[in-house]
Amino acid sequence: YIYEGFMESLTGEKVPSAEKVISQADVTEIAHQENYHNVSHSIATEDIEFGYCTEIMVKLGEGETVTDTFDYDTFRNHLNEIGDSLLVVADDEIVKVHVHTEYPGEVMNYGQKFGSLMKIKVDNMRMQHDAVLEKADAPAKKLEKIPYGVIAVAAGEGVHALFKSMGVSTIINGGQTMNPSTEDILKAIESTNAEKTIILPNNKNIFMAADQAAEVSDADVVVVASKTISQGLAAMLAFNESVDLETNKANMTAELENVVSGQITNAVRDTVIDGLAITKDDFMGIVDGKILTADKDRKAATIETLKKMITDDSEIVTIIFGEDSDEKESKEIAAVIEAEYDFLEVEVQEGNQPVYSYLLSVE
Repeated sequence: YIYEGFMESLTGEKVPSAEKVISQADVTEIAHQENYHNVSHSIATEDIEFGYCTEIMVKLGEGETVTDTFDYDTFRNHLNEIGDSLLVVADDEIVKVHVHTEYPGEVMNYGQKFGSLMKIKVDNMRMQHDAVLEKADAPAKKLEKIPYGVIAVAAGEGVHALFKSMGVSTIINGGQTMNPSTEDILKAIESTNAEKTIILPNNKNIFMAADQAAEVSDADVVVVASKTISQGLAAMLAFNESVDLETNKANMTAELENVVSGQITNAVRDTVIDGLAITKDDFMGIVDGKILTADKDRKAATIETLKKMITDDSEIVTIIFGEDSDEKESKEIAAVIEAEYDFLEVEVQEGNQPVYSYLLSVE
C-alpha cells in the first residue's frame, strides 16, 4: 500500500491493486492463532548464530581512547564483519549502532576508538528466545471468576486507594473532563472477571456509557447511578457480597440519598449564576451540582461551602484534598468545622485528584 501510494503520487494515476476476499471463518482462525508461538518454534535456540543484541551510542571525538577519525563506510563495514542486523546512524557529533553479534565487547572497544561511550545496551537473545518458548509451551491458565466485582470510575491515586480499601475490584481512571467510553467500561468488566458486577460511574456524564456497557455485556452487570465520588464511597458502605445483584443495587442506590456532595474548583471566566457574582480564578463551592459560593481564598471558599452542606442531622464530614491542595490546609479547615460543630466527626483524606481542590461529603 505504501508503494502504491508512492506510485499514485508520482504518476497522478490510480494503481490497480489485487483484492483478497476472506471469510468470517478465515478471520476467526487468524484471530485465534498464537503467532508468537509459531514463529518462535521455527528456529531452535542453538541455531542463533549471533547471540547478543548490542547497542552503543558514541560521542565522536571525545575521550582518552580516541585513536581513529570517524568514517561512516569504514565504521559500518568493520561492524558488518562481526555481526548482522546492523544499523548505523551518524551525524557530526554522535553515532548510534545496533548490531547482533557474538562479541559485544568488540563492538564497544571499536566504538571507543572514535569517541566516548554514551550508552551501552546488551541483551542475550538466546535467553530471550528460551523464555518465549517456555511461555509459548506453558498451558494456558483459565482464571476462575470471582463471585462479585465492583468497578468505580475515579481520578487521583488517593481516591483510587480509598475505593480499593472499601472493596472495589477495578478502577477506571477518569471522571470530570476524562469520561471513559463504553468500550473502556466493557474492558474493565472483562478484566474484573466476576460472576456479578456493579459499576459506580461517580459522574452523571458517564451514566450513558455505563448503561450501554451493562446492556451489551455478556456478564451479569448493574449500574448504581452515583453522581459524585462522595456518593460512590457512600454506596460502598452498603455493598454486601452475600446478597444478590438486584438487592445490592437497591441498597447501594438508597445510600446515595444519605450524602451531600461538594466540590471546590476554579472558575475559568467571569460570570453571574443565580445572583452570585463569580470572577475568573475564584474558588467556587459546588453542592450537589449547584454553585453556592465563590471566593478568591480557597480555604475560605471551602469552609463556607461546608457550612452550607451541614445540617442538624449531619454526623460525618469528609474532606478529600486534591493534587493542588495540601494536608496542612485541610486540617486547618477541619479544625474550624470541628470547633463550630462539636457534634460532627471530621475526616481528612488525601485524594490527589485533578480539577477539584477538595472533594467534600457530609453524611
